[in-house]
Amino acid sequence: MKSIFKILITTIALGLAIDINAQDYNYDDPYATDTTNYDDPYGDTYNTDFNNSFGDTKPVVEEKPKPEKKPYIRFEVPFDTITELVTYTAVVEEEEAGTDSLYWRAKRWINYEFSKKDMKKKITKDDKKEFKIIMVGVFPLFIEANKYSKVPNGSIQFDMELRFKEGRYRYKINNLVHLVPPPPGEKNDIVTYFEFYRKSTINPKGNDMVLISADKKIHKMIDALQKYCKEPIYVDDDDW
Repeated sequence: MKSIFKILITTIALGLAIDINAQDYNYDDPYATDTTNYDDPYGDTYNTDFNNSFGDTKPVVEEKPKPEKKPYIRFEVPFDTITELVTYTAVVEEEEAGTDSLYWRAKRWINYEFSKKDMKKKITKDDKKEFKIIMVGVFPLFIEANKYSKVPNGSIQFDMELRFKEGRYRYKINNLVHLVPPPPGEKNDIVTYFEFYRKSTINPKGNDMVLISADKKIHKMIDALQKYCKEPIYVDDDDW
């Protein structure tokens, strides 16, 4: 009986010792297995929180940043800072030309330029004493769809003033208006002032197409005017 009692006491003591050792867990034990991540002897780290039955994790794909959209840069049309009207103006020097000569050369340019097809003019003032010409002109507008084709888009009406002094003259083109034929059932043209095209944020690219096409035509007219107003070249018949 005593021997049985001793066996029970020994068993209980041994059980207590095992329980105490289990609570005093050593985290530095190299054989501890209660870890989520462990290092593989080949240097790879594995994650037991895997996404599929094979334990492989899905690769993380970094999205490439989308290229930033560049803001549209508007066409800069010349305008008068005081009147805020779209205006083409300049004083052109012709030092050896007299006032009367410049006046008649400009008149020849007007007759040449507005004799072209679809070009119209109405001279509202022709003052030979003040050497001033004021007129209203109209030219057809063609929008350049690309390098090889142009699309008609109504016409451009404008005011032009020419003034002459000894050795110089000044031109001014303003009050530019885009005239588009009326839609079916209407009588009046659709009228749009260039100041609206310049300032409007609605369809800026379409507005600029009108401004750019008109700008090219206006500069061609100005170039022709300057050519006509240049001092003619005289050839001395004795210089041969």
